[in-house]
Amino acid sequence: MRLAFLALVAVATVWGDVYLQGPRGSNNRLNEEGRERNNGNRMFDSQNNNRGGYNHGNLYYYTGSTVQVEWTNQHSCGNVNNNCELVLQYMCGDLVRDGTTTNTIPDDRWKCDRANCDTDMEYGMHEDYWYYKECKQRYRNKGLYTADQKMKEGAYSTRQNNGGTRRGYECPEERDHYPYWHPTHWRDIAVFTNDVKRCDYYKQESQNVKNKGYCKYPDNYLQFKEAQGHYPMLMNNKAECEEQWVEHGGEMVQPVWMEKGAWNMDPPACLPSPWSRDNHHGNNMDGFMNNYNWTVPEDILHKNCALRLRYNITAGELPGGGFDSSINATLNAEKDDAPTGIDVATTYGLPTENDRGYYFQQDAVVKVFDLPESDVKLDLEVTLNTNQYGRTFEDRTHVFEIRKRPDDVPENAKIHNLNVRGKRGNIVQTYPGVEYDYQPNRLEINQDDYLHIQWTGADSNPGNNAGQGRARTDRNNIVPLREITWPKEGAFEDEAHGCFACNYPELFTNSTSLLGLGRDDLMALAYHSGNHYFGDIEELDDTGTHFDLGLRQIKMSGIWRFLCTRNNNFTNRSQKGEIRVVPKSEQAERA
Repeated sequence: MRLAFLALVAVATVWGDVYLQGPRGSNNRLNEEGRERNNGNRMFDSQNNNRGGYNHGNLYYYTGSTVQVEWTNQHSCGNVNNNCELVLQYMCGDLVRDGTTTNTIPDDRWKCDRANCDTDMEYGMHEDYWYYKECKQRYRNKGLYTADQKMKEGAYSTRQNNGGTRRGYECPEERDHYPYWHPTHWRDIAVFTNDVKRCDYYKQESQNVKNKGYCKYPDNYLQFKEAQGHYPMLMNNKAECEEQWVEHGGEMVQPVWMEKGAWNMDPPACLPSPWSRDNHHGNNMDGFMNNYNWTVPEDILHKNCALRLRYNITAGELPGGGFDSSINATLNAEKDDAPTGIDVATTYGLPTENDRGYYFQQDAVVKVFDLPESDVKLDLEVTLNTNQYGRTFEDRTHVFEIRKRPDDVPENAKIHNLNVRGKRGNIVQTYPGVEYDYQPNRLEINQDDYLHIQWTGADSNPGNNAGQGRARTDRNNIVPLREITWPKEGAFEDEAHGCFACNYPELFTNSTSLLGLGRDDLMALAYHSGNHYFGDIEELDDTGTHFDLGLRQIKMSGIWRFLCTRNNNFTNRSQKGEIRVVPKSEQAERA
């Protein structure tokens, strides 16, 4: 089955890590007290540095609200250095969970409680048991770019994971390729690409709008075969599916090719890849993290959802950017001297005489100088790993909930989420995570919009990480900053140098001083609760990791600035935020 589907890909010989910073990405972490995660195979294949990710802490979002998704990727995107794709998706399911152990969920169901791994709540799980079993038993797509890697027969073996290492119940072939040609659990949010001419293709092939085909075997066919100790291979295309006969229940039965799975929702947004520089987990040219404003679907209500970001970059030297189907047409050609079929010499005008070895293959040996055989032999080995030319990186969030908006909030009302990103520690200790900040730390809303202020953290950070308050704990609050004051007449002409250059909270008075909120709300934002009078309250040690102010309609326009008083020392002395509330009169002018 030769298909010209896009392989999610990445530059070779580098750690092209990607990390979700908000909502908090897990990178396979759960509640580890060390800087390194315990198990990189726990839930999914991230290919990321083992120090990334945040310990679990759960949030909820209202339907129709706007969630700003922020991430950092180590290598460039949106420029000429490589071809870059980013795919943002989410899934919900009754049994989707974070789990209580860092162990990988078993692939032998007899090792799970009541022989049912799907319902064994000890283990974290996104995709389910039989989804992985079908992937493992289904023939892989043999029309894909494989370079010179030797792979197994099942879809659990890919060029990037030719040994078929299992991570949770993720299907490696689905992970490495998009759009996938079989049904998956994931719903598309957005695709970012260097080549926007591909956008129509992405939208048409998304499972949001298109049924996906699969070979339908008799009910419980794999379960019966597994119980008998047999593991038959499943067909992955219509022609071979409908030609097959299988024994089941004492008789021969013919499978049926089925198409289903379309989510019947809008196709994903498709946008140019956002710019980022090489070898840098940091901000874009605007001074902010790359981000996307996701509108939470109106028709999904679920307590157990997760979000996934996949990042792929292809070295610009790969012909066709890695997407040209003619590469696949030559990959499987029987050439002893060019296993991949990519003739580097011809493509780039290098010497072709005397078989100098200029081919794209594992650790290629080339004759840099065309010397007679009688002279000193001088060959150079090019350190080249072909399974990394076409490499995907991934991060997923912990579980979050999607809730129905309250009945008294109109369906057309805009809801904005204000959260906190980062974890305890200085930049070296948290990297490739980040230090605390509001998320987003600059927010513009319209007068009469709704704001949902909420954050979470953990009590299991490394004990020696820098920070204020009790060791290991994440704590945050919001305290209004004073109005802009200039230290000297004419010293600062730009208001951006105002309160963001000073740390003077506004005194609480009977008047409102933040977004028009009342005193009780201001007390709750500062102390987590207006009724919290006992325990170590100065640094919020005895408050919980999760805070939720709930929905508030913002009726007062203006520019409001605030800071976190606890995280205001050497490691995090600029955890400050700003909200601009656009008055109705200005909204009309903008419209």
